[in-house]
Amino acid sequence: MEKKNIELSIRELLPFQEDFPKRLSEIPDSPECLYLKGFLPKEGEHTVGIIGARDGTEYGKDIARSIAKTLAKKGIGIVSGMAYGIDSAAHEGALEGKGKTYAVLGCGVNICYPSCNFRLYENIEKNGGILSEYPLHSPPLPHHFVERNRLISGLSDVILVVEAKEKSGTFITVDRALEQGKQVFAVPGRIVDRLSQGCNRLIREGASVCTSAGDILSYFSLEAEKEESKEEEIKNFPKEKRRIYLALGFESKHFQSLQEELKLPNYMLHRYLIELEVEGYCECVQAAYYRRKNRNSYFN
Repeated sequence: MEKKNIELSIRELLPFQEDFPKRLSEIPDSPECLYLKGFLPKEGEHTVGIIGARDGTEYGKDIARSIAKTLAKKGIGIVSGMAYGIDSAAHEGALEGKGKTYAVLGCGVNICYPSCNFRLYENIEKNGGILSEYPLHSPPLPHHFVERNRLISGLSDVILVVEAKEKSGTFITVDRALEQGKQVFAVPGRIVDRLSQGCNRLIREGASVCTSAGDILSYFSLEAEKEESKEEEIKNFPKEKRRIYLALGFESKHFQSLQEELKLPNYMLHRYLIELEVEGYCECVQAAYYRRKNRNSYFN
């Protein structure tokens, strides 16, 4: 019964139909058919494809989640592939930001792949869409993921690469995005980090640098939130996140000092510091040293 209900919620879209997405009808090798659960981005809705390594680091996943959350709060749709790692974190961030998110699968849309993402799969359908060009019950074959990458870039106005190896399947999506005339951003990383080598290479080759959600907001000519609403946001932070923000000053503090002062688990302190950094409230001035960001320079 559950399987039948899943299939009843699927729509088949053909290129001559009015609701076939214009974004995908205009790309090279446009799909001949789409299968959809949920809905697609509206015409004129800003969208960002966030992609990266399946074996992304906790830092990379936190960055993807936080940037997606901030963009989603501004009404920007987040597109990705629902894979392990960076993809899943991007979808999660969009949902945390109460925004819309869209997953392009390399299998039939009635199959949740990877299966451990079933709750995420359900939430994406409720708050966006799940689509594929492959018929129902199509298995997740390796070449499907290569082919579907052009749909991720096709649905996106901008592609953001968060983490990638020097040789990575992520570059297939980047190549398709460039062929489609899309802007590519990359998050820079340390030169010794294996999963930063691909991003650093993209930046060397001309990709725009993304160090906060503000870089993408600026691309869309969207204004950063006004200071008054920032103050209101701080009041509404989760309790521990607010404690961390209030413990920061304009002089830098080491991660360990903050941990000893606040008595918080390392994973929680790390995650909230990343969120605060991406949202423009603090900055990492050198390895493991953080300070509050000048209130007049949010998203700079």
